[in-house]
Amino acid sequence: MDNMPVSAVLFLSIPEELLITTLGLFLFGISVRKYWYRLFLIAVIQALVSFFIRLLPLPFGIHTFLMIPLFALAVSLVLNLPYIGAFVSILVSSTIYTVLDTTFIPLLIKITGIPVSEVLQSTPLRVMFFLPQGLTMLVLILIVATTGFRLFTLSDYRSAGSRKQDGYH
Repeated sequence: MDNMPVSAVLFLSIPEELLITTLGLFLFGISVRKYWYRLFLIAVIQALVSFFIRLLPLPFGIHTFLMIPLFALAVSLVLNLPYIGAFVSILVSSTIYTVLDTTFIPLLIKITGIPVSEVLQSTPLRVMFFLPQGLTMLVLILIVATTGFRLFTLSDYRSAGSRKQDGYH
């Protein structure tokens, strides 16, 4: 259980969710440029979902298994995308974010000597520890956006019986 203060939701969770959503959609060829306000809405929804899920008395890590499907649901509903496309894009970008998190946090703890328990109790420290991975995600987004790199272009994928207007842009 992580009792995250509201200030951490505003200054950490919302930007984190915005970066994860944007990277995932870009990696799968879903245009987000004209829907930036919807991305912000998704980030707010997911930050609130995350806030409440983290209040539940669940063993560490279990909250992630709840949050990713709900995150994909928010993306699917807000952007009118098929759920599977939203799920795959969020799963991949969340995995990238987790790799960055598990790389930077131990490194920052070692460099600063600040224990995790102290970081979790302080919003300014949480934000400080988020900055390297947040900036790395932003650089990845800029690289993907400017180079046109795609892992897979979901708009090229059509399943049998798919709607004509499938939400991919």
